[in-house]
Amino acid sequence: MAALRHVEIAFVIGPAHLKLEAARKAAFQGCMREIGMPVRSDMIVVSEHTVEGGMHAFDALRRLSTGPTAVLCSNDMTAIGIIRRAHECGVSLPFEISVVGFDDIPFAKLTIPPLTTVRVSQTELARLAFQTLPRAAEDNSEGFKKREYALITNLILRESTALAGSQSHSCPRHPEESGISRQNIS
Repeated sequence: MAALRHVEIAFVIGPAHLKLEAARKAAFQGCMREIGMPVRSDMIVVSEHTVEGGMHAFDALRRLSTGPTAVLCSNDMTAIGIIRRAHECGVSLPFEISVVGFDDIPFAKLTIPPLTTVRVSQTELARLAFQTLPRAAEDNSEGFKKREYALITNLILRESTALAGSQSHSCPRHPEESGISRQNIS
């Protein structure tokens, strides 16, 4: 989103009781600081990983005096809820607000506009999980040791994102895969 010149970037995370969500929040804050972007605590919204959760998160963000121009979601279902509520409120995507999900579920390409999302290879994730099971068993017998594993992800560009302040309503670009990044899994 920063590459698309967005400055007011919100992050919608899942329930606070999930350990992964604390890690995602810290990663978001760290990335924002690393690129010199402001981190506003009111732009980090805790929600359920559901369409309804995304709708509630959108409502919370709309109540802010200065709302986001871009919303990152920790899963696609939440992002779909953001898209739905934006449509209900007459907010034009991606021209007034850009939305990005995570997971690349089959429905992501069927939303209007189709959802830009981060694809995680489920096969690679399963391979890593099974590869680490023996190590986890060893760690439990010797005392827990935190380990990080690199997982390759792909940004799937679709039509739910645009340059900040873009007022052009031209034909949407064709979906394409672009960029490979690494995410650390603990």
